[in-house]
Amino acid sequence: MSTEGKPGPRHRAESLGLRLAARSALSLPFPALRHAASVLGGLVAAADVRGRTVALANIEAAFPKKFPAAEKRRIARSSYQTFARTMLELFWAPRMNEAFFEKYVTFEGWDRDYCRKDPSKPAIYACFHFSNFEWLALAGAYTISPGPVIAQRFKNPLLGPVFDNLRKSTGNDVIPQERAMIRMLKFLKSGGKFGMLCDLNLDPREGSVVIDTFRGLLTSVTQTHAALAQRTGAAIVPVECRPERGSRYRIIHHHPIECPPEANARDLVQQCWNALEPGVHAAPGCWLWPYKHWRFRPENNPDRYPFYANRAKRFDKLVRESSL
Repeated sequence: MSTEGKPGPRHRAESLGLRLAARSALSLPFPALRHAASVLGGLVAAADVRGRTVALANIEAAFPKKFPAAEKRRIARSSYQTFARTMLELFWAPRMNEAFFEKYVTFEGWDRDYCRKDPSKPAIYACFHFSNFEWLALAGAYTISPGPVIAQRFKNPLLGPVFDNLRKSTGNDVIPQERAMIRMLKFLKSGGKFGMLCDLNLDPREGSVVIDTFRGLLTSVTQTHAALAQRTGAAIVPVECRPERGSRYRIIHHHPIECPPEANARDLVQQCWNALEPGVHAAPGCWLWPYKHWRFRPENNPDRYPFYANRAKRFDKLVRESSL
């Protein structure tokens, strides 16, 4: 939500702190960011009791009785460190160019991504809050094509411009959230390509769909990527970024998902999720575990859900309508 009125002293202090952090990260050698993130993320994980509690509950819900307590704590801490690294490396974006990504990124699955090769084929590159998700758009400006990035709304209005400048530093265009759907429709109909996050939990009243995650955890997520694809003839390309040794990454393009108008939108969203979830199993410390991924618990099998999940008639109705 945006904040109305003039920014206050706290807003200015937060903005100054963010700018100083970005400038400090930019002054470091790129390989040093990984080590700085390990320290910073570990400190935040220790201090953020509430977020760490959510993370541990999520890990147990997704992997019931799979990990001992010490391993769950390590995964939660790694999640914080991964996010810290993602932010620090985003701060470094003004120094990135095409040669930089050729040095630090290995690409996998390009041969099966026919959308990348066809300038006329619209595509939506769907990803999770997993590993360095910011790099998918930054690198995509060179490897696929520049595209629009929807501006993020912050409670502090002074933070938005900072992140907007970072996210467009490799050639992408940042657009405001107002009328974003209309602009995205026009962009896709012209053969455009852009990325979006598809693991955000939504209230059932927000036009979400219910899908099955981690073999039994139902959640309501956005269907925006499916709706846009079905209206424009675009394909959905699940894509993920996994850390490699040192400071390198591997960006994986999965098989494009065709989205004909007659297809069931929920099934398309489920297919996309199914393509990306194995990455979380392979590297659980790279997902954003402190986020409340399962805010609603259904009538059936409610005990597996984390402590913060609540019952809601609107969620139960959506589950019944989805025949899950």
